[in-house]
Amino acid sequence: MKTYYMDPRSGSCRRVSTVIGTLDIEVEEIFVDLLQGGNRTSEFLKVNPNAMVPVLKDGETVLWEASAIMIYLCEQHGPTELWPEGEPRYDVMKWMFWAGEHFRISAPIYFEENVIAPLMGKQPDSTRLAEAERRIDRFAPILEAELETRDFICGPAPTLADLDLAAVVSQMPRSRVPYDKFPNMVKWVTRLEDKIPAWKHTGAELDRKMTESLNAARAQTAAE
Repeated sequence: MKTYYMDPRSGSCRRVSTVIGTLDIEVEEIFVDLLQGGNRTSEFLKVNPNAMVPVLKDGETVLWEASAIMIYLCEQHGPTELWPEGEPRYDVMKWMFWAGEHFRISAPIYFEENVIAPLMGKQPDSTRLAEAERRIDRFAPILEAELETRDFICGPAPTLADLDLAAVVSQMPRSRVPYDKFPNMVKWVTRLEDKIPAWKHTGAELDRKMTESLNAARAQTAAE
């Protein structure tokens, strides 16, 4: 059986968990508590020296990155519309690479500065937030324009590219990433939840568990 190292509060893990749920893949889940440093233990660092989740182990195969894991699972358990065959696959790959190189970079900064920093008694870094917003204003309009004429980024059905791109909204509204000023993106996110039940389920689980964790952290801070 495949072993899946994950934290359900992670947007990257949400992408992989959605594929696992959609394709009904049996895995052994190992919870890695990111908020308690579970990703920095010597045991976990042997699995992924980058100290990040998700990680998938399948026999001798060990994969670190969410996009690579999603592709691997689709190829092992497909065929599936999430990972189309032939020429359309290259369009999916284009948007997946674009998401990693340009689009997903800003969202974690908002989470770190607007959620994590206050928990640690720090003020958000306005310089980092300004740079993150600059990148959003540079790249989000590209996605917004593409979604003007299509339901999903590569056509009429969602693919891995949609999951890679939509992962950035996983921590909204708590992180206050300003994607709500792009109406086509807002409607696209709703369509994705309606079309892929596992995406909606993992989003609800992420939100519930993150809310519980943040409330517990705030209560502990107040008691100290």
